[in-house]
Amino acid sequence: MQLGCDGVFVGSGIFKSSNPKLLAKAIVDAVNNYDNPKAILESSTGLGKLMFGVQVSDLKENEKLASRGW
Repeated sequence: MQLGCDGVFVGSGIFKSSNPKLLAKAIVDAVNNYDNPKAILESSTGLGKLMFGVQVSDLKENEKLASRGW
């Protein structure tokens, strides 16, 4: 936000968390208070389990949307 961002896209990150409503509120609060570290800390505490990551190297070939390279 301090560098001129005018929007935030989170996609499925919210819906794959354990508490989507709380996470969505935390993201809105963090964006609205981007220049207040204390407010960001408060809004990002106690959010529960967040979206899990997936290693591309762990995907089976049929789970990939596209293959790259040779």
